Amino acid sequence: MFTLFIRGALLYVVMIVTMRALGKRQLGEFEPYELAMTILLADLISSPMESVGVPLLHGLLPVAAMFVVHGAITLASLRWDGFRALVSGKPALVINRGEIDQRELDRLCLSVADLLEGLRGAGYLDPAEVGTAIVEANGTITAFPTGADRPPKTAELELTPGYEGMPMALITGGRVQPNNLKRTGLTRAWLEDVLAGRGLAVKAVYLASLDTRGRMTLQLAGGGLMRFQALAAEEVAW
Repeated sequence: MFTLFIRGALLYVVMIVTMRALGKRQLGEFEPYELAMTILLADLISSPMESVGVPLLHGLLPVAAMFVVHGAITLASLRWDGFRALVSGKPALVINRGEIDQRELDRLCLSVADLLEGLRGAGYLDPAEVGTAIVEANGTITAFPTGADRPPKTAELELTPGYEGMPMALITGGRVQPNNLKRTGLTRAWLEDVLAGRGLAVKAVYLASLDTRGRMTLQLAGGGLMRFQALAAEEVAW
């Protein structure tokens, strides 16, 4: 019984390490060869996990072999566009200048209902608002509005909003995030002083986020939301 437990834990760790080594995209939307490998990995690992009679190497060696093959396919895909198109497919234009390409939909074995569902997922209830839509190689639909329906850009309105970067979560779950704090160039003492000025301790804050305009948003652990200017915009260093 203990042997089964150890084998199961070891194979689980091998599966996690292998999936992580394949890259972050492997955990999101799959290419066809990645999906096939994921299914095979689960099948290969399940046999030695279920039975002590199956040597452990019978599960580990095929996983190693598939990892090598996956690496070779990935490298070949990066080097040769034709090979990538063969194993992964290529994007297909299904709406061009507002008109649905029925022939392309038929080639992809997609119905109009499938297209409309994909457009809703992209944020469009009315297909008449879509000027261009592309079925990506991984099967997702990317859609862009017509020129008349897209929102104006700040440059077109002659506005200068200033730099907008990624906000930093300085506190999550009542715990200070030292790496994010370091990236901002600020100190824990500064953060605690800001909170103390509002009668708060670190543990009383569920989430503290500081944006690149110096505005801090606090979600309190007991409920409640606070927003205030913690830094001048010119003091922002990231």
